[in-house]
Amino acid sequence: MTNKDILDNRWSIWIDVEGFSTLYTTNSKQAKLNLGFLMEALYKVGSLVFNRESERLFIHQFGDGFAVMSDFHEDVPTRPLTICIAIMRHLLKKGVVTKAAISAGDFADISGCYPKEVMNASDDGRHIKIGEGLMTIIPVMGMALISAHKLADTDSGALLLLDSLAFSKIPEGVIFRHETTAIVDWVHSTVAGIEEICEKSGLENITAMDAETMLASYIEANKDMLSKKWIERTIETQSIKPLQRRLSTYETSRI
Repeated sequence: MTNKDILDNRWSIWIDVEGFSTLYTTNSKQAKLNLGFLMEALYKVGSLVFNRESERLFIHQFGDGFAVMSDFHEDVPTRPLTICIAIMRHLLKKGVVTKAAISAGDFADISGCYPKEVMNASDDGRHIKIGEGLMTIIPVMGMALISAHKLADTDSGALLLLDSLAFSKIPEGVIFRHETTAIVDWVHSTVAGIEEICEKSGLENITAMDAETMLASYIEANKDMLSKKWIERTIETQSIKPLQRRLSTYETSRI
């Protein structure tokens, strides 16, 4: 693999807050707090855990979600999996449920492709004054972002999806089911490195049993706002035993 191949095939994570727009309409303060919890967790992982040049991360916010990029290709997705599992469990402890997807691809600064008239009006390559208003642009793009975001949109639920074709193998300790893609049981998987991430970053390191109980409680408390498919897919893929026997009884107001 050439240096160009390494840079053109970075792993990528798309992670966002589930139910953000629905919550925003009824409790915008809590929705913004939840987004802040995710932002803070990513910041801590990037600044306190993977902060050296050889392992650095690049994180970009898009609405209620974040794209996380590595600096180079990795054959085994141990790092993105441990990052996702650690953050998803940490946020669950705070009552926040997320969805994440892991893929790979190229990612680069594409601002050189933008109109010169626009870019010449910017001092920082991101903000352009338009009269008394302001235009904000995103100077980066690539298949790493596109693939992870598209993968997240393929299914419903509090899921961790993995593009297994982007990697040579899945690390030990990962519990997953292979459908059209690999769906990781982030509640019960025990991947080496999760504890270290939590210890260095200060994220909550909760047990699988506690995570299962918390996710079951979240579903019970919010079942009237969750779609039946969301509930079913979450219970099935995460093996939420307290709710599996009652799966057929869930009737929600949302389809």
